[in-house]
Amino acid sequence: MNYPVGQIIMKGTSKFDIVDVVTKLGEKVFNGYLILTVKGHFVEEGVLFFREGAMFACIVECLKLEKNVKGREALDYFLNQTKGKGYYQVVELTRSQVDLVTAFDEKLLLGQEVTLKDLPKLVPLAFANRFEPNAKSEDLLESYGLGDLKNKV
Repeated sequence: MNYPVGQIIMKGTSKFDIVDVVTKLGEKVFNGYLILTVKGHFVEEGVLFFREGAMFACIVECLKLEKNVKGREALDYFLNQTKGKGYYQVVELTRSQVDLVTAFDEKLLLGQEVTLKDLPKLVPLAFANRFEPNAKSEDLLESYGLGDLKNKV
């Protein structure tokens, strides 16, 4: 994922307290993003955008599977990632830079506001692999009752 480069104001390794970080960014009326990279079955990268201190937009991507999840659904994936093994950075941008990123892809927007009161209820207790490996071609043939073809492929 390519997003504007800004000033890194915080960084660390996960597992971290996402509620604490979001609270601090909210108090600061922060504009920018929190980018998080973790390793499950694959490397996953998530970006949570903030606009004037509020969570505003989100995307989570797994390049190996060429899959990305956007918006409110992505927030669930992102919160799951906070319990995984990896690292994060908080990058400060201007408000107009944040607006520009989301202007190009409105599917990133969270829609309904997620409040600090609601956030702890949404954070899972442990990391779960959300991106699963694709079925191998042999398994796919078996699922269609064509297992005898696997030696010919």
